[in-house]
Amino acid sequence: MKSFSLFLFSLVRVLMLVILSAYFLQMTSGIEDFRTTYIIVAIPIFIISHFIQMANVREKTRILCSSIDFIIITGFGFLFAESGYLYLIFFGILSTTVFILYDQKKLLSLFSGLFIAVWIMISLRIYLQTGGFSLSSNIVNGMFVFYGAFVGSLIRNFHHAKETISLQYGQLNESHEALQAAHRQLGEYAEQVEQLTAIRERNEIAREIHDTVGHKMTALVVQLQVAREMAERDAERAKEVIALCEQLTRDSLHELRVSVRTLKEDDRGISFHKVLQELLDEFSTMTLMETRLLVKGEFSSIPKSLEPTIKRVIQEGLTNAKKHGNADVCLVEIFVTEKEVRLTIKDNGIGQKNIHPNFGLINMKERVAEHGGSFAIESVEGEGFGIYIALPFQQKEVGV
Repeated sequence: MKSFSLFLFSLVRVLMLVILSAYFLQMTSGIEDFRTTYIIVAIPIFIISHFIQMANVREKTRILCSSIDFIIITGFGFLFAESGYLYLIFFGILSTTVFILYDQKKLLSLFSGLFIAVWIMISLRIYLQTGGFSLSSNIVNGMFVFYGAFVGSLIRNFHHAKETISLQYGQLNESHEALQAAHRQLGEYAEQVEQLTAIRERNEIAREIHDTVGHKMTALVVQLQVAREMAERDAERAKEVIALCEQLTRDSLHELRVSVRTLKEDDRGISFHKVLQELLDEFSTMTLMETRLLVKGEFSSIPKSLEPTIKRVIQEGLTNAKKHGNADVCLVEIFVTEKEVRLTIKDNGIGQKNIHPNFGLINMKERVAEHGGSFAIESVEGEGFGIYIALPFQQKEVGV
């Protein structure tokens, strides 16, 4: 009972109990009247019971004190029949207290039932002792008891509502603090994501430039070598080669601009099989390396999300075969199953005894890993180089 309103109620309650008891003391015949002793004993009991009920004690202790008050007040009603219905003021005070302290419906119903039973019995005693019965006085005084119960219920509900509001306010503050902390954390995460995105974009740009411009430049170097050799022997052929080099240079510049500006695949509305065949034919024309494309399975079932990776991997494989393996023939095999696409790129180049993956191979492995695929290479010195890749249609969980 920490609120000021309940403290004020507590003070008024104990004063009313003492004053009302003292008023009944005037109706006794003096010290020899046993009712005087009853009142003298009742006053300290009222006071002690009051402070126990208003203190922070167990509910059972409060119920016991309220029961003692009920018994003493009932005694006032039976002992002072000549006072009429004045004892109901006591019950009004008690009903207010009971409906403030307790919210158990069974307990409140029990109190109400006992009060009505006592009210009827005392009314009957007053009628037998005085020979008179006033229904209006009974109802008016009885309404004071019910009014006290109503006021007590309102005070209890107000107190509970205040406690609930206080609790919810505390929870709201905690939620607000948690939200602020989450907001700060989200800001930190956003900053980290921004940094990671920037790094990824830089890596993507580097990879796109390597896969596109690097591919063209490899062909350009080969054509320049041919032009140098043909310059003295066949001037016309040399001019054709130089013209092709010029076109390769323009294409490389265009690829560079496209990579830096959009990093998007060129969607020309043609089948992916045709795109790959054009890629191999173009590379073969530019480098004079024979290329072959062998397809098995339902090629159209390859997901769109895998097409850019497959294209770049093949492009890098062709470049690697010519640039590092000096191959004359490169075979690209694509085997499509129900769950994955298997890609093999084999050439007849010089091969390597000890393989040291270059940027292109590392880039290729990273692309495959992004789709949860497997990547393997195999090379025998003098017998060429092989790249073996498997890409699942449904991406697997991969470690970060």
